[in-house]
Amino acid sequence: MGEAGRPEAAGVTVREALRWASSFFRGQVERPQRAAEMLLCGAGGWRREELFAEPEMPLTREQWAVFQEWVRRHRDGEPLQYILGEVSFYDMTFTVNRHVLIPRPETELLVEETLREVKAGWNAERPLRMADIGTGSGVIAITLARLHPRWEVWAVDCSAAALAVARENARRLGMEGQIHWLEGDFCQPLKEQGVWVDLLISNPPYVARSDLAALPAGVRDYEPRLALDGGEDGLDAYRRIIRDLPSVLLPGALVAFEVGIHQADEVCRMLKTAGFADCKARADLAGIPRFVFARWV
Repeated sequence: MGEAGRPEAAGVTVREALRWASSFFRGQVERPQRAAEMLLCGAGGWRREELFAEPEMPLTREQWAVFQEWVRRHRDGEPLQYILGEVSFYDMTFTVNRHVLIPRPETELLVEETLREVKAGWNAERPLRMADIGTGSGVIAITLARLHPRWEVWAVDCSAAALAVARENARRLGMEGQIHWLEGDFCQPLKEQGVWVDLLISNPPYVARSDLAALPAGVRDYEPRLALDGGEDGLDAYRRIIRDLPSVLLPGALVAFEVGIHQADEVCRMLKTAGFADCKARADLAGIPRFVFARWV
Protein backbone atom coordinates (compact mmCIF):
# COMPACT_ATOMS: atom_id res chain seq x y z
CA MET A 1 0.00 0.00 0.00
CA GLY A 2 1.14 3.57 -0.74
CA GLU A 3 0.85 6.61 1.46
CA ALA A 4 -2.46 7.22 3.30
CA GLY A 5 -3.62 3.69 2.44
CA ARG A 6 -3.39 4.24 -1.31
CA PRO A 7 -2.86 0.97 -3.23
CA GLU A 8 0.22 0.69 -5.39
CA ALA A 9 -0.31 1.07 -9.13
CA ALA A 10 0.32 -2.54 -10.12
CA GLY A 11 -2.79 -4.70 -10.00
CA VAL A 12 -5.17 -2.29 -8.24
CA THR A 13 -8.68 -3.78 -8.34
CA VAL A 14 -12.06 -2.09 -8.52
CA ARG A 15 -12.70 -3.04 -4.89
CA GLU A 16 -9.39 -1.57 -3.71
CA ALA A 17 -9.81 1.62 -5.73
CA LEU A 18 -13.29 2.23 -4.34
CA ARG A 19 -12.20 1.49 -0.77
CA TRP A 20 -9.30 3.95 -1.05
CA ALA A 21 -11.35 6.74 -2.64
CA SER A 22 -14.24 6.37 -0.17
CA SER A 23 -11.80 6.60 2.72
CA PHE A 24 -10.04 9.57 1.11
CA PHE A 25 -13.37 11.38 0.71
CA ARG A 26 -14.80 10.64 4.15
CA GLY A 27 -15.63 13.83 6.00
CA GLN A 28 -14.70 15.91 2.95
CA VAL A 29 -17.45 15.29 0.38
CA GLU A 30 -21.09 14.25 0.43
CA ARG A 31 -21.91 10.61 -0.31
CA PRO A 32 -18.29 9.45 -0.58
CA GLN A 33 -19.08 5.94 -1.83
CA ARG A 34 -21.36 7.21 -4.59
CA ALA A 35 -18.81 9.84 -5.64
CA ALA A 36 -16.09 7.20 -5.80
CA GLU A 37 -18.29 4.96 -7.94
CA MET A 38 -19.14 7.74 -10.38
CA LEU A 39 -15.52 8.74 -10.82
CA LEU A 40 -14.35 5.16 -11.26
CA CYS A 41 -17.04 4.54 -13.89
CA GLY A 42 -15.84 7.63 -15.75
CA ALA A 43 -12.14 6.77 -15.47
CA GLY A 44 -12.66 3.18 -16.56
CA GLY A 45 -15.47 3.62 -19.06
CA TRP A 46 -17.66 1.25 -17.06
CA ARG A 47 -21.31 1.13 -16.05
CA ARG A 48 -22.01 1.16 -12.31
CA GLU A 49 -23.37 -2.39 -12.31
CA GLU A 50 -20.04 -3.63 -13.72
CA LEU A 51 -18.26 -2.40 -10.59
CA PHE A 52 -20.42 -4.65 -8.44
CA ALA A 53 -20.34 -7.57 -10.84
CA GLU A 54 -16.54 -7.62 -11.12
CA PRO A 55 -15.00 -6.14 -7.95
CA GLU A 56 -11.68 -7.92 -8.59
CA MET A 57 -11.32 -6.46 -12.09
CA PRO A 58 -7.89 -4.77 -12.33
CA LEU A 59 -7.42 -1.18 -13.43
CA THR A 60 -4.85 -0.33 -16.05
CA ARG A 61 -2.09 2.04 -14.96
CA GLU A 62 -3.70 4.80 -17.02
CA GLN A 63 -7.15 4.24 -15.45
CA TRP A 64 -5.64 4.24 -11.96
CA ALA A 65 -3.70 7.46 -12.63
CA VAL A 66 -6.78 9.25 -14.01
CA PHE A 67 -8.92 8.02 -11.12
CA GLN A 68 -6.46 9.27 -8.50
CA GLU A 69 -6.30 12.69 -10.15
CA TRP A 70 -10.08 12.96 -10.32
CA VAL A 71 -10.49 11.84 -6.71
CA ARG A 72 -8.10 14.54 -5.55
CA ARG A 73 -9.86 17.19 -7.63
CA HIS A 74 -13.23 16.28 -6.14
CA ARG A 75 -11.81 16.16 -2.62
CA ASP A 76 -10.52 19.70 -3.22
CA GLY A 77 -14.04 20.87 -4.10
CA GLU A 78 -14.46 20.53 -7.86
CA PRO A 79 -17.97 19.30 -8.73
CA LEU A 80 -18.29 15.79 -10.10
CA GLN A 81 -20.12 17.11 -13.16
CA TYR A 82 -17.16 19.25 -14.22
CA ILE A 83 -14.67 16.46 -13.64
CA LEU A 84 -16.73 13.96 -15.64
CA GLY A 85 -17.74 16.63 -18.15
CA GLU A 86 -21.40 15.66 -18.27
CA VAL A 87 -24.73 15.76 -16.48
CA SER A 88 -28.08 14.05 -16.94
CA PHE A 89 -31.13 16.21 -17.66
CA TYR A 90 -34.53 14.94 -18.79
CA ASP A 91 -33.04 11.52 -19.62
CA MET A 92 -30.42 13.08 -21.89
CA THR A 93 -26.69 13.51 -21.29
CA PHE A 94 -25.36 17.05 -21.63
CA THR A 95 -21.77 18.23 -21.76
CA VAL A 96 -20.86 20.77 -19.08
CA ASN A 97 -17.70 22.67 -18.22
CA ARG A 98 -16.80 25.71 -16.14
CA HIS A 99 -18.27 28.06 -18.75
CA VAL A 100 -21.81 26.95 -17.83
CA LEU A 101 -23.87 26.47 -14.70
CA ILE A 102 -24.48 22.85 -13.71
CA PRO A 103 -28.19 22.13 -14.39
CA ARG A 104 -30.18 21.40 -11.23
CA PRO A 105 -33.25 19.20 -10.67
CA GLU A 106 -35.26 22.38 -10.07
CA THR A 107 -34.74 23.35 -13.70
CA GLU A 108 -36.23 20.03 -14.82
CA LEU A 109 -39.27 21.02 -12.75
CA LEU A 110 -39.30 24.42 -14.46
CA VAL A 111 -39.60 22.63 -17.81
CA GLU A 112 -42.36 20.36 -16.50
CA GLU A 113 -44.37 23.22 -14.98
CA THR A 114 -43.94 25.30 -18.13
CA LEU A 115 -45.27 22.47 -20.29
CA ARG A 116 -48.27 22.22 -17.97
CA GLU A 117 -48.96 25.93 -18.42
CA VAL A 118 -48.56 25.65 -22.19
CA LYS A 119 -50.98 22.72 -22.35
CA ALA A 120 -53.55 24.70 -20.38
CA GLY A 121 -53.21 27.83 -22.50
CA TRP A 122 -52.78 26.68 -26.10
CA ASN A 123 -54.06 24.14 -28.56
CA ALA A 124 -51.58 21.27 -28.37
CA GLU A 125 -51.34 21.17 -32.18
CA ARG A 126 -50.31 24.79 -32.53
CA PRO A 127 -46.54 25.27 -33.04
CA LEU A 128 -45.13 27.96 -30.77
CA ARG A 129 -42.19 30.30 -31.07
CA MET A 130 -40.21 30.33 -27.83
CA ALA A 131 -37.03 31.84 -26.40
CA ASP A 132 -34.73 30.56 -23.68
CA ILE A 133 -32.98 33.56 -22.14
CA GLY A 134 -29.62 32.77 -20.53
CA THR A 135 -29.49 29.32 -22.10
CA GLY A 136 -26.14 28.27 -20.57
CA SER A 137 -25.56 24.62 -21.50
CA GLY A 138 -28.76 24.69 -23.53
CA VAL A 139 -30.68 22.15 -21.46
CA ILE A 140 -34.00 24.05 -21.52
CA ALA A 141 -33.96 24.96 -25.21
CA ILE A 142 -32.80 21.53 -26.34
CA THR A 143 -35.27 19.68 -24.11
CA LEU A 144 -38.23 21.72 -25.34
CA ALA A 145 -37.08 21.44 -28.96
CA ARG A 146 -36.89 17.67 -28.60
CA LEU A 147 -40.28 17.38 -26.92
CA HIS A 148 -41.90 19.75 -29.45
CA PRO A 149 -40.09 19.44 -32.79
CA ARG A 150 -42.57 21.78 -34.51
CA TRP A 151 -41.77 24.68 -32.20
CA GLU A 152 -39.47 27.47 -33.35
CA VAL A 153 -36.84 27.70 -30.62
CA TRP A 154 -34.46 30.59 -29.97
CA ALA A 155 -31.66 30.39 -27.37
CA VAL A 156 -29.83 33.47 -26.07
CA ASP A 157 -26.74 33.88 -23.90
CA CYS A 158 -24.30 36.72 -23.35
CA SER A 159 -21.37 34.28 -23.11
CA ALA A 160 -19.85 33.04 -26.36
CA ALA A 161 -18.19 30.20 -24.42
CA ALA A 162 -21.53 29.08 -22.97
CA LEU A 163 -23.17 29.20 -26.40
CA ALA A 164 -20.38 26.99 -27.75
CA VAL A 165 -21.21 24.39 -25.08
CA ALA A 166 -24.94 24.64 -25.85
CA ARG A 167 -24.41 24.27 -29.58
CA GLU A 168 -22.18 21.25 -29.06
CA ASN A 169 -24.88 19.68 -26.89
CA ALA A 170 -27.46 20.33 -29.60
CA ARG A 171 -25.16 18.82 -32.22
CA ARG A 172 -24.51 15.70 -30.15
CA LEU A 173 -28.22 15.23 -29.51
CA GLY A 174 -29.19 15.85 -33.13
CA MET A 175 -31.01 19.11 -32.37
CA GLU A 176 -28.77 21.90 -33.68
CA GLY A 177 -30.84 22.52 -36.79
CA GLN A 178 -33.97 23.09 -34.71
CA ILE A 179 -32.59 25.94 -32.60
CA HIS A 180 -31.61 29.52 -33.46
CA TRP A 181 -28.64 30.73 -31.39
CA LEU A 182 -28.09 34.38 -30.45
CA GLU A 183 -25.30 35.98 -28.44
CA GLY A 184 -26.17 39.03 -26.39
CA ASP A 185 -27.69 40.49 -23.26
CA PHE A 186 -31.02 38.95 -22.21
CA CYS A 187 -33.79 40.09 -24.62
CA GLN A 188 -31.64 42.50 -26.62
CA PRO A 189 -30.73 40.06 -29.43
CA LEU A 190 -34.40 39.18 -29.92
CA LYS A 191 -35.25 42.86 -30.23
CA GLU A 192 -32.44 43.40 -32.74
CA GLN A 193 -33.61 40.44 -34.84
CA GLY A 194 -37.28 41.45 -34.63
CA VAL A 195 -38.24 38.14 -32.98
CA TRP A 196 -41.59 37.98 -31.17
CA VAL A 197 -42.37 34.91 -29.10
CA ASP A 198 -45.31 33.03 -27.57
CA LEU A 199 -43.19 31.69 -24.71
CA LEU A 200 -40.19 33.16 -22.94
CA ILE A 201 -38.48 30.99 -20.34
CA SER A 202 -35.48 31.91 -18.22
CA ASN A 203 -33.40 30.68 -15.31
CA PRO A 204 -31.32 33.85 -14.88
CA PRO A 205 -28.69 34.71 -12.24
CA TYR A 206 -30.52 35.25 -8.94
CA VAL A 207 -27.99 35.05 -6.10
CA ALA A 208 -27.68 38.32 -4.18
CA ARG A 209 -24.10 39.61 -4.41
CA SER A 210 -23.73 39.63 -0.63
CA ASP A 211 -24.62 35.91 -0.55
CA LEU A 212 -22.05 34.76 -3.10
CA ALA A 213 -19.30 34.25 -0.52
CA ALA A 214 -21.57 31.96 1.53
CA LEU A 215 -22.33 29.60 -1.36
CA PRO A 216 -20.94 26.05 -1.13
CA ALA A 217 -17.32 25.98 -2.30
CA GLY A 218 -18.15 23.77 -5.27
CA VAL A 219 -20.54 26.45 -6.52
CA ARG A 220 -18.67 29.59 -5.44
CA ASP A 221 -15.22 28.55 -6.63
CA TYR A 222 -16.07 26.66 -9.83
CA GLU A 223 -19.34 27.71 -11.42
CA PRO A 224 -19.34 30.88 -13.57
CA ARG A 225 -20.03 33.99 -11.52
CA LEU A 226 -21.79 35.46 -14.55
CA ALA A 227 -24.47 32.79 -14.17
CA LEU A 228 -24.82 33.31 -10.40
CA ASP A 229 -24.52 37.02 -9.61
CA GLY A 230 -27.97 38.61 -9.54
CA GLY A 231 -26.81 42.01 -8.31
CA GLU A 232 -27.26 43.60 -4.93
CA ASP A 233 -30.62 41.97 -4.17
CA GLY A 234 -30.48 39.08 -6.63
CA LEU A 235 -33.22 40.58 -8.83
CA ASP A 236 -31.27 42.60 -11.41
CA ALA A 237 -31.75 40.06 -14.21
CA TYR A 238 -35.51 39.94 -13.68
CA ARG A 239 -35.76 43.73 -13.82
CA ARG A 240 -33.81 43.89 -17.07
CA ILE A 241 -35.72 41.06 -18.70
CA ILE A 242 -39.14 42.34 -17.62
CA ARG A 243 -38.30 45.84 -18.87
CA ASP A 244 -37.81 44.47 -22.40
CA LEU A 245 -40.61 41.90 -22.49
CA PRO A 246 -43.18 44.16 -24.20
CA SER A 247 -40.74 44.41 -27.15
CA VAL A 248 -40.53 40.63 -27.71
CA LEU A 249 -43.81 39.06 -26.54
CA LEU A 250 -46.83 38.31 -28.70
CA PRO A 251 -50.32 38.92 -27.23
CA GLY A 252 -51.18 36.18 -24.75
CA ALA A 253 -47.54 35.09 -24.43
CA LEU A 254 -46.42 33.09 -21.40
CA VAL A 255 -43.41 34.07 -19.29
CA ALA A 256 -41.78 31.40 -17.13
CA PHE A 257 -39.04 32.15 -14.59
CA GLU A 258 -37.04 30.09 -12.14
CA VAL A 259 -36.41 32.22 -9.05
CA GLY A 260 -34.40 32.01 -5.86
CA ILE A 261 -35.80 31.27 -2.42
CA HIS A 262 -37.98 34.16 -1.13
CA GLN A 263 -37.99 35.88 -4.55
CA ALA A 264 -41.28 34.64 -6.03
CA ASP A 265 -43.51 37.32 -4.49
CA GLU A 266 -41.28 40.18 -5.62
CA VAL A 267 -40.92 38.83 -9.16
CA CYS A 268 -44.71 38.46 -9.35
CA ARG A 269 -45.09 42.05 -8.15
CA MET A 270 -42.69 43.28 -10.84
CA LEU A 271 -44.59 41.40 -13.53
CA LYS A 272 -47.96 42.75 -12.39
CA THR A 273 -46.58 46.30 -12.30
CA ALA A 274 -45.38 45.82 -15.89
CA GLY A 275 -48.88 44.90 -17.03
CA PHE A 276 -48.86 41.09 -16.82
CA ALA A 277 -51.88 39.08 -15.76
CA ASP A 278 -52.53 35.67 -14.20
CA CYS A 279 -49.26 35.78 -12.28
CA LYS A 280 -48.69 32.71 -10.15
CA ALA A 281 -45.91 30.95 -8.28
CA ARG A 282 -45.38 27.21 -8.14
CA ALA A 283 -43.33 25.25 -5.62
CA ASP A 284 -40.46 22.83 -6.00
CA LEU A 285 -40.43 19.36 -4.42
CA ALA A 286 -39.50 20.90 -1.06
CA GLY A 287 -42.60 23.11 -1.13
CA ILE A 288 -40.61 26.30 -1.79
CA PRO A 289 -42.03 28.70 -4.43
CA ARG A 290 -39.35 28.57 -7.15
CA PHE A 291 -41.22 29.11 -10.43
CA VAL A 292 -43.16 32.16 -11.55
CA PHE A 293 -45.56 32.30 -14.52
CA ALA A 294 -47.44 35.21 -16.04
CA ARG A 295 -49.36 36.10 -19.21
CA TRP A 296 -48.84 39.14 -21.41
CA VAL A 297 -52.15 40.79 -22.28
